[in-house]
Amino acid sequence: MKVLLSIISTFIILCSHAQDSSFVKGNEAYANADYELALAEYSKVVSSEKMSSALYYNLGNTYFKLNEIGEAVWAYEKALKIDPSNENAQYNLKFVNTKTYDGLDTSESGIVSWLRINLFSFSINFWAYLSILFALILAVTLYFFFTTKKQKTKNRNLTLSFTSLFLLVLMIVLAYFNKSGIVDRVQAIIITEFVEMRSSPSDTAPSGFKLHEGTKVDLLRSNDNWTEVGVNGNTGWVEKTAIWEI
Repeated sequence: MKVLLSIISTFIILCSHAQDSSFVKGNEAYANADYELALAEYSKVVSSEKMSSALYYNLGNTYFKLNEIGEAVWAYEKALKIDPSNENAQYNLKFVNTKTYDGLDTSESGIVSWLRINLFSFSINFWAYLSILFALILAVTLYFFFTTKKQKTKNRNLTLSFTSLFLLVLMIVLAYFNKSGIVDRVQAIIITEFVEMRSSPSDTAPSGFKLHEGTKVDLLRSNDNWTEVGVNGNTGWVEKTAIWEI
């Protein structure tokens, strides 16, 4: 069943990009080893706020070819945020993390990771299509419930109606949490060579330690130009320009 759902999800992604000339041009440029052009074309798709795991995976490959390690980590993390089951992105992220200076293990584990992979590995459109399907089933079963005169048939359709209603509500709830998980930005990647973790949001504040390109941090709070981040129990302030939110 999961394989069938994956095929449906992949088909939806491919269809959404079929009409996107920038995505196609980016793929062609990457195949021709013109990575600067590929980056420019993929960036056009990103700027149009179109999101898919395939897009960010290709973008991560492009950044890696350009030796922009921090940006590559960011792109692979974005790909996995949209589709945690993307095995290619998982493999490439592990590989590119070996190229980072700090080498910190910030990967998720436990029940949260399991839920992300098994429940939220499909696109928002996938949940929307399932919601429409169960809404149609609900409408049909209610129609037969109100039009039939046989009590046994009415009871069966009533049961199907409640089941369809429950599944419809469940699909809507899952779609909401899936979208929230993608849209909410609670982590970021350092994309500069290194940053000084300062005790307060100021260039003159004492520096506790350094973090380097490609490190994933938790976002805690921010002001106009600075963001307080956390990693492995340590916190500090960094300039916003040094990080890209996932």
